[in-house]
Amino acid sequence: MSTFLIRHTIITFLISLAVHAGAQIRFEGIPYITNYTRQDYNSSPFNWGIVQDARGIIYAANNYHLMEFDGNNWRVNPLPNRTVVRSLAVDSKGVVYVGGQADFGYLKPNAKGEMVFISLKSKIQPEHQTFADVWKICVTDIGIAFCTSAGIYYLQNDTIKFYKTSDRVGLVSFFYISQRLFACFGGEGIFELKNQELVFIPNSQQIAAHLITGMLPGPGNTILCVTQEHGIFSYDGYSHFQLWTPLSQDFLRGNKISCAAAISKGYVLGSSHNGLLILDKEGRPVMHLNKKKGLQNDGIEYIYPDNNGNLWLALRDGIDYVEINSPFTIFNSKSGISGSGFTSLLQNDKLYLGTSEGLYVKTWGSRKDPLRESPFQIVEGSQGQTYNLQHIQSMLLLTHNLGPFIVNNNNVKKLSSQTGAWLFLPVPGHPTYLLCGTYTGLDLYKLENGTPVFQWKVKGFEQSARVMELDDEGNIWIAHGYIGLYKIKLSEDLREAESTEFYNSKSGFPSDVFINVFKVNNELVFPGERGVFRYNKEKNVFEPHEQYNNLLTKTNHTRKLVEDGEGNIWFSSADEMGVLKKRNGGTNYEITKTIFNKLQRRLVGGFEHIASYDDHNVIIGTDDGFVHFDPSHNFNNDHTFSTVLRKVEITGEQDSLLSGGSYSAFTMMIGHQQPDSLHPVLPYDLNALRFTFSATSYEDASRVQYQFKLDGYETNWSAWTRLTSKEYTNLKEGDYTFYVKSKDIYNREGSISTFKFTVLPPWYRSYVAYGLYIFLILLLLYFVSRFTKVQQQKTMRLKEIQHQEEVLKAEKEIIKLNNEKLENELQHKNKELASSAMHIVHNVETIQKIKTALLAAIEAVQDNDAKSHMRKVLRSIANEISLENNWEQFELHFNQIHQNFLVRLRKEFPELTHNDIKLISYLKLNLSSKEIAPLLNLSVRGVEASRYRIRKKMNLNPSINLTEFILRY
Repeated sequence: MSTFLIRHTIITFLISLAVHAGAQIRFEGIPYITNYTRQDYNSSPFNWGIVQDARGIIYAANNYHLMEFDGNNWRVNPLPNRTVVRSLAVDSKGVVYVGGQADFGYLKPNAKGEMVFISLKSKIQPEHQTFADVWKICVTDIGIAFCTSAGIYYLQNDTIKFYKTSDRVGLVSFFYISQRLFACFGGEGIFELKNQELVFIPNSQQIAAHLITGMLPGPGNTILCVTQEHGIFSYDGYSHFQLWTPLSQDFLRGNKISCAAAISKGYVLGSSHNGLLILDKEGRPVMHLNKKKGLQNDGIEYIYPDNNGNLWLALRDGIDYVEINSPFTIFNSKSGISGSGFTSLLQNDKLYLGTSEGLYVKTWGSRKDPLRESPFQIVEGSQGQTYNLQHIQSMLLLTHNLGPFIVNNNNVKKLSSQTGAWLFLPVPGHPTYLLCGTYTGLDLYKLENGTPVFQWKVKGFEQSARVMELDDEGNIWIAHGYIGLYKIKLSEDLREAESTEFYNSKSGFPSDVFINVFKVNNELVFPGERGVFRYNKEKNVFEPHEQYNNLLTKTNHTRKLVEDGEGNIWFSSADEMGVLKKRNGGTNYEITKTIFNKLQRRLVGGFEHIASYDDHNVIIGTDDGFVHFDPSHNFNNDHTFSTVLRKVEITGEQDSLLSGGSYSAFTMMIGHQQPDSLHPVLPYDLNALRFTFSATSYEDASRVQYQFKLDGYETNWSAWTRLTSKEYTNLKEGDYTFYVKSKDIYNREGSISTFKFTVLPPWYRSYVAYGLYIFLILLLLYFVSRFTKVQQQKTMRLKEIQHQEEVLKAEKEIIKLNNEKLENELQHKNKELASSAMHIVHNVETIQKIKTALLAAIEAVQDNDAKSHMRKVLRSIANEISLENNWEQFELHFNQIHQNFLVRLRKEFPELTHNDIKLISYLKLNLSSKEIAPLLNLSVRGVEASRYRIRKKMNLNPSINLTEFILRY
C-alpha cells in the first residue's frame, strides 16, 4: 500500500449546506423511522434513488416504476420503454430529471396536471443513441449530465453533447462536487470532465481501484472520497489523497459502503448489508441504524436528505423515512426494552428505565460509540410492573407491583414481604425513616446500614397512596384519583395517622375525581378535573390558582406537574404536554407546548412520567417505551411545506380526472398553483367534484390536518380535519375557487393551494337558451298578437254575423210581422172580398126580388108608358144583376191578394173554365157552397156538381179535400 495510506490524520471541519454548523451531533436512542413497504407503494422492493421537487413531492427510482409520494398516497408510473428507473435529479428550478435504461428525460405535467415522462433521446445524435443504464444524473452549473457506461450525455441549452467513456477500463461512477464533474474508473483512476474532455487526476489510480461510492464536500476546499471497503480519503482538489476517519475504519472496512450523503452537521454512509452510519463533522460515528433498530432492510442504495433535514433511504426492500432532524428519539423494543414507560433515572453514568415489564439499564456517557453500543439489559429480579425509581440518600429505590426494591448495580433486592408499592417519601424530622405509599395505605421503613427495613403499617389510613407530597408543616397530602384528597398528620411515634382531613368537591374542587398534588416552585398545587387549585389554610378550602390556570387553561385536566433543576415546570394533560420556562429566574413563565404535539395522547394515562436531567436530556414515558427529548435542539418553527391538490375529479357513475394537481404553464418548472390558462369550464351536468389533497410534511403525515372552503359556495373555512378529500355536488352555475391549506403536528401551516373552475348554467339557463327564450317569447308575443288579432277579427266577424243574424232575425221578424200583416190584410181583404161577394149576393137577391116584383108590376100595369118606363128600369136592374161587369175588377184584386193565384191556376190547369175559376176563387175565399151558389147563379147542387168537375180537371186524389188544396195552393 502506498505511503499516503499511512499518512492519516483526523481533520476537523465545518459544513454548511442548508443550516449553519453548530454543536456536535447528539443522538440518544433511535430516531423515529417510517417504513414504506412494497405493499404501500405497490411496486418492486428494490429502489435506486430518491429526490424531492420544489413542492416537496418525493420521487423514487424503482426497478419497475417511477414513484411519486405526497405524504398520503403513492403514484407509480412506468417509463415508456418499461425499463428500470436507475437515477433521479432535481435542478435549481425544480425540474425532475429521470434516467432509465436506454432512455432519459424529465418530468412535465400534461394537460390534466399529471406528471409524465418527456424523453430527451431524440436530441442525441443518432450515432450516440445506443446506451444502457443511466447510473447517475448530475445537475451542474452549466447543464445536466446523464452518466452512462458508454459516456456522458450533457444537456446544455436544449442540445445534448456526448463525451465518450466506454474506452476506459473498470467500473465507473460519477460525481459532481465543488462545480467539478468526476468520472471514477476502477481500472484507471479518477477523471474530470474539463474543457470538453476527460482529464486524469494525478495519483488517483489506487483510490479509484477501491471503487468510489461517494464524493462529499470536506473541510475547507477538500473533497472526501468514500470507497466501498477501504475507508474515506481526503482529496485536496489537486493530486493529494490521504486516509480519513480512523475512528470508523472498522465499519468502513467491514461493510460495503454503497452510498453517501452530506447533512448539515456531518455525513451519512449507507452500506449494502449493515444499514447506515452517521458521522459528526469530525468523522466520528454518532448513530448506527440497521434492520435491528427499525430499518426495513440493511441494504441501502441511496440516501437523500430532504428539505427538512431528514433522511429518505432507497432500500433493497422498501423506502424508509428517518427523522434525524428532530429533538425526539425513542427507546423501545429496538433498544432492548419492552412495555410502557413508567419511570426513569439517570445516575452514575447509567440510565435506568422502568416499564410495565421491568427495570432496564444501560451505560450512559457523554461520548458513546454507536458501533459498540450495547442495548438495554433487564435488571435481574425486576421483571413486572414498575412504578417509580428514586434516588434517596445514595440509594436507588424501586417501587413495584410486587413491593419495594433496592437496586444494587444490575440486581434488585426486595425490601419486605409487602406488595403493591407506589412511592417513597422522607419523614419530616426523622431522617432515618421513609414512608412508602402502597395499594392499601402507608408503610414505615427505617434505614439500617444503608438499607430500608420494614417497621410497620401506619394505622388509621388504608386508602391507596400513589400520589403524595409533604408541606412545610410536615403534613402528608395524599391524592386518590377517584375519591378525593387527604391531609394526614402522623403521630409522634409514627405508628398512626393522628389526624386525617378529607377534601373533595365540597372543599372547592370541581368534582371528587382526578385530584392530584404536586410541589412546584416551593408550593403545593392541586390540579383538579378542571383547572389548578391552591390551599387556603385560613378558610380550609381550595381556590383556583390564577397563575397556572392562565397558563394551562382552566378547562383542562392537568395530570402532571414536575419541576426541573432550572425551575422550569413540565406538565401534561389529557391531550397535550409542555413546559413552563422560568423567565430570568423570576416567577413568571413562558409556555412551550407545540413542539410536544408529537407525543399527543402517547403518555401513559394517569402515570405520566417526565424527567428533565439537563439541557440535553429529558426522558418521557409513553405507551411504547420512552421518548428522549433534547431541549437544545434548534427546532425550526419556520419550516415551510406545500399544501398540494393532488386530484380534482368529476364524480358520477364513472369518475373522471379533471386535474392531477401539477402545473407547468410555459417552462419545465413544476408548480402547484393553477395558471389562469388551465381554468376549466364545466357543463352543468358535470357539477359534482371531488378534491383530493395532501401536504408535503412527512413527519407524522397521517396527523396533518386540513382546512378548505369553496368560494362561490361557502364563505367560511371548514373546521380542521384529517380528511384528505372533499366532495361537492349539485353546484349551481358560476365561478368557483377551491382553497385548501394544511398544518402539521406542530401547527405550522403549509401554503394555500387553489383551484379555479367555472360551472356553466344548464342548457335551459345558458345565454343561447336565454336568446332562444327571448326569440320564443317574441315569437309567442307575435303569435299571441296575431292570435289576438285573429280572435278579435273572428269576434268581430262573429259579432257581425250575430248582428247579421239579429238583423236577419229582425228582418225575418219584420217579414213575419209583414207576412202576418199581409196575412191579416189578406184575410181582411178576403173577408172584404167575401163580404163584398156576400154583399153582391145580397144585392143580387134584393135586385132579383125587385126584378121579380117589377115583372109582376109590368104585367099588372096597363099603362104602356108606365110599362115602358118600368121595362127600362128592369133593363137597368138586369145590367146590375150581371156580375160579369165587376169580375175583372174582382180578379185583379184577388190576384194581388193571393200572389197571382188565378194566373198560376190557369197556367197549371188550363182545362179550367171561366166559371170553374170563379168557383175556385170563391172556395179560396173559404165560402161555402151555399154562399157560392147565388154568386154563380147556381143552385147548391149545381155548385157541388161544379166542384166535382173541377176535381176531375185538376186530377186530385179522392182523399184530398178540394177546399184545403185550394187554400194551400
